[in-house]
Amino acid sequence: MVFRSICTIFARMNNTNKFNGVQARAFCMQYGLVVGLLTSASFLATMYGLGAPTLGLLGNILGIFAFVACTRFIRAYRQETGELTFLQACYMAFLTFFFASLLTAVAQYLYLAFLDHGRLSMQIEQMLSMPEYEQWLKQMAGGADVEEVKKAAFGLVSNPAKMTLQLLWSDTLLSLLLAIPAALISRFGNKQMDK
Repeated sequence: MVFRSICTIFARMNNTNKFNGVQARAFCMQYGLVVGLLTSASFLATMYGLGAPTLGLLGNILGIFAFVACTRFIRAYRQETGELTFLQACYMAFLTFFFASLLTAVAQYLYLAFLDHGRLSMQIEQMLSMPEYEQWLKQMAGGADVEEVKKAAFGLVSNPAKMTLQLLWSDTLLSLLLAIPAALISRFGNKQMDK
């Protein structure tokens, strides 16, 4: 209901049934703001949930809800503005997730630079010191010195800017991957458009 009313307010600004790329980008920025707030909250809950499983679960639920929100936004946009092809829906989903990842990157940098205080480094150090992860690290290193790989991982985590860029890169790739199912799911439930 909330998604529908937000999209109705935004979509009535343009009453044509043709796909307008500039208008779609503007809507994706607005949708990306909401999805970005959800993914930022998911990231923060996950980081604080490293010691509290309930917060970790909340982070996972917020991450799933961000995906659901994106599909609902695109579906409501299609219902309000007219026909939307699969490629156009995929384009909108990618842009929404991309704009959300930009906002999430800001939240990740602020967390890593000012709020983390070495918590993530300690968790990674504990994880890498476990015997099962030592075996996995030896296999993944492929002949390289395991201690050098550990130093590289700690160097990445200790520099908030590098870590944020790495997370932004992975979020962008995830945006590409999530755009396809989001576009497919947003195509369902549009009986009003078929009449």
